[in-house]
Amino acid sequence: MAEESNITRLDRFGRIKLPSAFRRAVEKSGEGEVFVSSTDDRTFEIYPLAIWHARVDKLLKERKKDPLLRLFFMKANYNGQVARIDRFRRVQIPSLLRKRIRLEGRINVEEREGHLELRPDIP
Repeated sequence: MAEESNITRLDRFGRIKLPSAFRRAVEKSGEGEVFVSSTDDRTFEIYPLAIWHARVDKLLKERKKDPLLRLFFMKANYNGQVARIDRFRRVQIPSLLRKRIRLEGRINVEEREGHLELRPDIP
């Protein structure tokens, strides 16, 4: 999945439609769920569950003694939740996260290696 940026909108229920390539990658892995979180309160990420678990495992192996790792996981878990992709290829963004990041209307969606990064689209 190449890096790519798109503009999308949150619907009135706080859902976004996933880009086709990302959705296909999630479905190919046999999952219909993603992990949605933020670790910086400015952007949020959407990971296929398998990729999120692999990232956690890698961080634990490489940086187990890093004092910032605990803070990273506390923030990711506090802000995060597992979300199901609905039949219209949408994912619900947690309301707590939407409020904290002031996420409404237009959203910039960047496809990163293995996950999506979303932030408010500021004109």
